[in-house]
Amino acid sequence: MTERTVRIGFVGCGRQATASWYPNFATIPELELVACCDLQPELARRNTHFFGARRWYTDLGEVLAKEELDAAIVVGPPLMHYECGKQVLEAGLHLMMEKPAALRTEQARELVELAEAKGVITQIGHNMRHAPGVRKFRELMATPEFGKLLYLESRYFMPSPMWHETADVRTGWSYMIFQAVHAVDLARHLAGEIESVYATLSTGEEGRFAIACAPTFASGASGTITLAGCTPNWTCQLEAAGDARAHLRLINLHTLHFEPHTAESGYRPTPGIPGYYWNPATRDNAEVRSGYWGQMQAFARAVLSGSPDVPSLRDAYRAMVVCEGILDSIERRRPVDLVTQ
Repeated sequence: MTERTVRIGFVGCGRQATASWYPNFATIPELELVACCDLQPELARRNTHFFGARRWYTDLGEVLAKEELDAAIVVGPPLMHYECGKQVLEAGLHLMMEKPAALRTEQARELVELAEAKGVITQIGHNMRHAPGVRKFRELMATPEFGKLLYLESRYFMPSPMWHETADVRTGWSYMIFQAVHAVDLARHLAGEIESVYATLSTGEEGRFAIACAPTFASGASGTITLAGCTPNWTCQLEAAGDARAHLRLINLHTLHFEPHTAESGYRPTPGIPGYYWNPATRDNAEVRSGYWGQMQAFARAVLSGSPDVPSLRDAYRAMVVCEGILDSIERRRPVDLVTQ
C-alpha cells in the first residue's frame, strides 16, 4: 500500500528557495512536489524540471484552482509571504513559509488570526530550531545533569547587513526581521516567552553596529541576546547554564560542548574537566545542518498527523513583536514591556 504524502504547491523559485528548500524534497518521502509557481516562467519551468514537479504556473490563483493540494510552501520577499500566504490560508490549505511572515508585525498577526480561524497547520522558516545541534542542545537542557535553566545567551554576529535606513520601514527593521530574528527565535525556543526587553545600540564606521539586549523570560531565567554587524564572519552561538552546575555551548549550529558538574569541577588544579562533545554526522549536508531539511520534514509529519509542530505563524508573530520591542527600547533608552497576545 502506498504511504500517504503531503501534496505541495511551491510558490517561489528564486535563489533562496532553489538553494535551501527544493533540494530537500528528494530525501523527504512524506512530501510530494506537485507544482511550482513563480512570476518568472523560466524559473517556474526550471524548478519543475530540476526537482520533479508535475506542472508549473505563474499565477497562484490558478494553482489553487486546478491542483489538488494539501499544503503550500511560500518562499520569497516579505510582502509576497503576506499576500500569497493570505491567499493560501483563505483557500483552507496548510501553510509553510520562509521568515519573515510579513513586512509588518500587524500583517503577521493578521495571518495568525486567519490561520487559527481556518484551523490549518502553519509553520514558519525559523530553520535553526530544527538544526541537529540545536535539537541536541535542547535535549541536554532537559536532563537532570543540566537542571533548571538559569542563564541563556543567544548570539548572532555577522559582517552585514549594516545598520541603515530602509524605505517605508524604521531604521534597523530589515536587519531585525531577516537576521536578528534568528537569535530572538532561538532564545524563545530555549528559554520561553519574552515579556520585556532592555536593549542598547552602539554604532561605528560605515554603519557597523552592535546590540546588547537583556530579555525578561517568563520562565524566570536570566539571559542576553547579543547582535553585531561588524565581525569578519558569521557566528551563531548559544550558551546556557543550569542549576545542576552545568554549562552548555553550541557554536555555529554544529560544535556542541556539555560540561556537567563532576568531582573534578572547581578552581583547584585537575588533570582535566570531563565533558561531552558532539558534532553532526559528516554525511549531513548544509541543508540538514542548518535545519532546512528538518523543518520541512517536521511540517510534513505535522500535516499527516494533524498535530501542529513549531515554529508556527504565531511564533513568527511573537518573534517580530520582540524585534519591534528591541528597537523601541533602543529609541526610548529604557526597558519595554511586550504585548502578550
